[in-house]
Amino acid sequence: MSAMTQTPETDTETAPAPTAPVSSPEAPRPRTRTTRSAAPWRIVAAREIQVKLTNRGFLVSTFVTLALIVGAIGLQLFLADSMGKITVAVVDQKSGQIAGLGEKLARQSDQDVTISVRQESSADAVRETVRSGEAEAGLLYEKGGWTLLGDTGQNDVAATWIGAAVQNSALAANAQDAGTSMEALSKGAQLHHTVLSTDKAPEGAVKMTAYFFGFLFYLASVLLGSALATSVVEEKQNRIVELIASSVPLRALLVGKIVGSTLLALAQMTLFCLVGAIGLLATGETAILTDVVGGMGWFLVFYVVGIAVLACLYAAAGALATRSEDVQATTTPVNAVTALVFIIGIAASGGMREILSFIPLTSTVTMPARVLAGEVTWWEPAVALALSLAAAAAIVTLSSRVYRRALLQTDRKLSFGQALKLGD
Repeated sequence: MSAMTQTPETDTETAPAPTAPVSSPEAPRPRTRTTRSAAPWRIVAAREIQVKLTNRGFLVSTFVTLALIVGAIGLQLFLADSMGKITVAVVDQKSGQIAGLGEKLARQSDQDVTISVRQESSADAVRETVRSGEAEAGLLYEKGGWTLLGDTGQNDVAATWIGAAVQNSALAANAQDAGTSMEALSKGAQLHHTVLSTDKAPEGAVKMTAYFFGFLFYLASVLLGSALATSVVEEKQNRIVELIASSVPLRALLVGKIVGSTLLALAQMTLFCLVGAIGLLATGETAILTDVVGGMGWFLVFYVVGIAVLACLYAAAGALATRSEDVQATTTPVNAVTALVFIIGIAASGGMREILSFIPLTSTVTMPARVLAGEVTWWEPAVALALSLAAAAAIVTLSSRVYRRALLQTDRKLSFGQALKLGD
């Protein structure tokens, strides 16, 4: 009996032992609370990223854009392969020699052109072969002259190189008849090409890159911005934001949403750039890649600033609405600004592009394009970026004020002006 009573006494004596570790951490508790409250925006940003990465619309839009880029690369490969290979229907050996000379001239000019000769029995058979699509072109020598046949239109590759072969053959024959040589007859007729500004990217590459980044900037802004505005108004409509506001400052909530959306947009753009670069390598356009790679960094830097500003505007536009049906109306001005930036950015040239490269938002496209074109000195991108950051700070401050004042107004839809008149 005494042994049985000693057992609970032993348990009673050992039970308080765990209380020491429970009471000992009381000193560092304030530090834990400070750490958690110091960066609530990180929690919001992580949640924003997690929600987007599991959102079907975001994933579908990303894969569709990737499919468009890959499809454009594949189409370029297909067109380059199909346009560089043609079949020419001929009757006699002389026509076949002209077609072979055309291929030789193309190869001498570093053009990947293959001209195959299809021998036919008569001129009518040549015409029928072209009409049926079995040959892209037909070559006939009739009535003392050459004729290049096409079905519904002229084949540009055949017209260029077979035309050059005909001229070359005629000059050689005329030189022989005149008792001179081909070299003497064509003396001084060669045209040499010299590029003066080798440190600048070709204008075509600049326009292509500006259009590529401008389109992706517009697409990412609209898709991510609309999703951000919709999530804001849904939280407001369901009154979840009232619970969030009781534990997280509204400014931290806005910052977290902006950071999360901007990081996702940057990750998307980086992925698209990698796919585009791989596509240029796959198509053999290493010269274009070399020309544009120097400006990609500036595009990404300006892109991040522009996306952050637009994300803040979209969040404020979402806070102005009270229902999901109102989002389209409140985000229309922001969508219009985004479209205007894209259109002006890719269309501007010359002095207008120089002016727009220092204006915030439009500089997102125009300044990196000028860097690619070699039109700037070292300080111009830095000044344009500083102006963009200053404007971004002002826009973020104004938009955050609209966001804070309109977010808890769940009973009515507001305009920007009405939201600014409200108190915090």
